[in-house]
Amino acid sequence: MIFFCLGLFLCSVSIFAQTDSIPETQYRPIEDNQIIGTKWKYTHTYHEPNKLIVHKANQSYEYFLHLKYDYTSETYLNGSRINGKWNLNEEKNQLYYAFRNNHWWKIRELSGDKMVLEFTLNNVVFQYHYVQVDTDNAPFVPKPDELPEVEVEETVSTTTTSSVSNFSKSKTRKLLRKERKAAKKQMRKDKKDAKFKMAPEPEQIEIALIGGGFYGGVDPVIKNYIEIKPTGRLIKEFESLNSGLIKTKKNLDRNEMENLMAFVESKDFFSMENFYDCSSKECQFRKTKAPLPIPLRLSIRYGDKRKVITISIWGVDKNAVKYVNYPESLDLIIDNISKLAEM
Repeated sequence: MIFFCLGLFLCSVSIFAQTDSIPETQYRPIEDNQIIGTKWKYTHTYHEPNKLIVHKANQSYEYFLHLKYDYTSETYLNGSRINGKWNLNEEKNQLYYAFRNNHWWKIRELSGDKMVLEFTLNNVVFQYHYVQVDTDNAPFVPKPDELPEVEVEETVSTTTTSSVSNFSKSKTRKLLRKERKAAKKQMRKDKKDAKFKMAPEPEQIEIALIGGGFYGGVDPVIKNYIEIKPTGRLIKEFESLNSGLIKTKKNLDRNEMENLMAFVESKDFFSMENFYDCSSKECQFRKTKAPLPIPLRLSIRYGDKRKVITISIWGVDKNAVKYVNYPESLDLIIDNISKLAEM
């Protein structure tokens, strides 16, 4: 537990309480996909009124937060691990997860790799500051039946602008104006002579299909994923305990990718829920029964639209029982992606 005073750091008063004195309109809403699956490292606590850092993380104080894809949370505090759940409120401007005596945290800032969570104590504002970390720099160890993480490359278009300002100092302003006028005239002429407009850049497409099935049997599956990159490069990796790793690669043309995305959108993929889980005791019991079900995660980005869907138990087991109620159209999308990966 973090204890601090302004004068002495040995204080027995906990700051983990919350009042709602700050208007909610000050906190902008976020989307689940901005934080789902992210890992955060606590850096310091900020005392808003006095503009003062009252506590800092150091070698003797390490605190991490993991907001998992299935809306469960994991915290790490100096070697101790606590599992719980996380969610956003209806306004999407408060984060729920239990830590000490506090459950709701107002999201003051979420930008890039920085997150600031805020609460108040006796009308005084305190802020927890975090930085986002990757798997290698976080102390979270995945369970045997937990989905592996696949890094999907982000394609960034970069334009390099060269400076052409190497005019001789001897040139007069009159000559510069004349050159600018000639350049504008040439631009108008080029535009007039153009017989067609340049085609717009195609929407970026990225797909990652990970997991699914059950962990067990005579040849347990260790790795199973398909990744389609914006370039059309498709990579499929399948690894089992006895058969080893089988890795295949192929290139998709743009028409194949566009046809797939047209099918995905026709099934309202981007309007679906982020997580489909058990709604019965029978389903919850099946999670603990061998062979253990491996959750399935499907991530699709099409231009500025992105969706990550997790199904806790995908498909049916050997008894032909479908335990989780998710849209049948998801099976059709998954089937189409799998067919593209066939050689």
